Amino acid sequence: MGRPGRAGAARLYEALTHFPGQVAPAIAAIAVDISPGERAEAVAVLRAAAGKGSLQTSKASYDLVGEHEPVVQCLDLELQSGGHRLREAVGTAGALGRRAAALAPALREALSGPDGETVTPALDADTVPAEALWRVTQDAAAVVAALDSVLVRAGQNSWSQWSAVRAARTTALLGPAGRPLTSRPQTLLDDPVQAPASVLALTAVAEPASLDRTALAAAVLRSAEQESDPAGACDALEALGVAALTADHLRRLSVLADGDARIIRSGVEDRIIRQNEAFPNRARALVTAFTASTAPAAP
Repeated sequence: MGRPGRAGAARLYEALTHFPGQVAPAIAAIAVDISPGERAEAVAVLRAAAGKGSLQTSKASYDLVGEHEPVVQCLDLELQSGGHRLREAVGTAGALGRRAAALAPALREALSGPDGETVTPALDADTVPAEALWRVTQDAAAVVAALDSVLVRAGQNSWSQWSAVRAARTTALLGPAGRPLTSRPQTLLDDPVQAPASVLALTAVAEPASLDRTALAAAVLRSAEQESDPAGACDALEALGVAALTADHLRRLSVLADGDARIIRSGVEDRIIRQNEAFPNRARALVTAFTASTAPAAP
């Protein structure tokens, strides 16, 4: 983005009040590459707007100068109000990590508990604050309880496959602290949509000696071959490692990497194109890495 000049900057500052979501990030981006005096002016404008409770401007100020206190104050207001930006607020809190420790009570309050609804929005509305709570507090007990509730409720709704996927991926973030959840991802392995995320979770939280990694690799490859979650399959295979793959597994992965490029055949058109470009590259990289690690050492 080019420098706007004094007149252009003044127009941006004037527009900030009316369009903070669009203008605040633009000001932060421009302020990276301007003179110290102009930068100080931009910071002052963002700070003033952030002081009025604007989440977007406080985030832009944080991105520019690393001041997290205004962001935390705005997030606290958003979390307590339960407004339409609640999901954005929760995600931002998670990105702040331990700097958002003051928000832990509000994040816990955002969780609906075991009697929550089974519809997808309600399930996702529990998964997102659970992830944020983990990143902010590392409170395994509360997060395990929340994710357990999500996975149980998702199993009661046949339309909630992807909610279970998101919960399983969040479970993987917990590592060994998520071991009490081990039985939940195991129930998802037979579903091609959910198998990659469940394998990713199991490799992170389960007792390593308890896993049949070869069987898990087979489940992941079936998912990719059925166009269920090819990108997730690559993540899961990387987590399993080469020791989990048989020669036939490597052959099947090679077919996916070098065969018909149209692995993804449904979805939004531009996303299909990007995914069909990304997946073969990722699969080929895995084949190369796995093959190299199994090749005999040169004398």
